[in-house]
Amino acid sequence: MGILSTHHHFLTLKFNIMKIVADENIPLVESIFEPLGTVTKIPGRNITSKDLMSCEVLLVRSVTQVNKRLLAGTPVRFVGTATSGVDHIEIKYLHAQELGFADAKGCNAWSVAEYVMSAIAFWCQTKQHKPEQISVGIVGYGHVGKKVKRLCDYFSIPNVVCDPPLSDQGHQFDAVPFAQACQCDVITLHVPLELMGKHPTRDLINENTLKMLHSKQLLINTSRGEVVNENALLKITETADLILDVWRNEPNINPNLLAKTLLGTPHIAGYSYEGKIRGTLQLYHACCDFFNLQPQQHSFNVSSFPAIKAQHQAIKTLQDILQQYDITADNHLLKQILLNKSLNSGNYFDHLRKNYRKRKEWHPLIL
Repeated sequence: MGILSTHHHFLTLKFNIMKIVADENIPLVESIFEPLGTVTKIPGRNITSKDLMSCEVLLVRSVTQVNKRLLAGTPVRFVGTATSGVDHIEIKYLHAQELGFADAKGCNAWSVAEYVMSAIAFWCQTKQHKPEQISVGIVGYGHVGKKVKRLCDYFSIPNVVCDPPLSDQGHQFDAVPFAQACQCDVITLHVPLELMGKHPTRDLINENTLKMLHSKQLLINTSRGEVVNENALLKITETADLILDVWRNEPNINPNLLAKTLLGTPHIAGYSYEGKIRGTLQLYHACCDFFNLQPQQHSFNVSSFPAIKAQHQAIKTLQDILQQYDITADNHLLKQILLNKSLNSGNYFDHLRKNYRKRKEWHPLIL
């Protein structure tokens, strides 16, 4: 722990009685937030207004709907979400109440990008494709999309990028229209969930979009379940291969759609060990800023891990990724829903997320 100045030490002591409610799945939240107060961990789907009646800080993940109904009448002053997406947060209400807010954009971008590359590696292996002979359409060029492109370039996989909102804002990058991205062998979605505006993304993949796809393509969704119209997918008998990490109505996902996937996983693309801790640290620093506190130094180094020569040599080709992260293991676990009818699928989905293994990021070994 770092040494605080006398002034900031006083502030820390003053706020050491701060009450913090956190989703139990936020890793190291007690250790990291200990200098600020007492942390109470609750399952994210179970957090209610009653839990917040003596709480100044609320820390959530994507499963908690943070809105007026949850916050009205509570002493909450700061809300943090350890996620990149914020569609579960009623941000306008927070601003109107002058509450502090922070998300963790970018914290798990490498994790999601690595998931996508593992998915592509498995698909190429299954379909006997050479990576340099396929094309990847990256839809969404934010934190994740940029890293997917970087990895595609590293493995010499031809790729194109599509992001109409960024293009409209004048960002300079080689962009293609959405229809052109959908002509690629692999289409991977990295867009936020937008319900309104010029470029809504809800049902971005719909009945009309699916008509552009064919059975020799691969569609990967790691963004939000609502980006894909699941009913349209289920109506079509022959469509692209599907690798889905996100679903509508989580945790009560549609088993018929799960059965249709080449790979299906329980919303864990961004669940690398480093990615999750980055998110917790980002919220800690944002919380300290809001309360004008000097953050203490932590010993968690998640920027990289030693790239031992033998490990480095182990990732020479795209297929070597599967030795670092075998995506099929996550698919096998989720598809127990289809094999074991005694499972409560919703509870099991959440169980897999809560008890997810310690998955280390591998990109520092090659970049």
